[in-house]
Amino acid sequence: MMHKCFNPACDRELRYLRDGRVIRVMHRDNDQTLVQHYWLCGTCYDDYDFAFPPGGGVVIQPRAHTHTDKVQIGDVVLVSPTQRATRPINQ
Repeated sequence: MMHKCFNPACDRELRYLRDGRVIRVMHRDNDQTLVQHYWLCGTCYDDYDFAFPPGGGVVIQPRAHTHTDKVQIGDVVLVSPTQRATRPINQ
């Protein structure tokens, strides 16, 4: 459960989804699908966005463009480098 902004330099607690960005990350582990949620508060989302390095995981990186103040929610599927996805997770 996400309870604070994903930026380690920020202490803002999640109380309302009024601004920022939320992502849901799905990992496949054998026959299980593990789901994790991450949130960047609106202030941090002004300067940072989520990035997904080739080795897996979630990090933040500086933003290259501007955005709106709407809450953005998106799904990300991370496949282990040693596993190949044989079918979409939502099937």
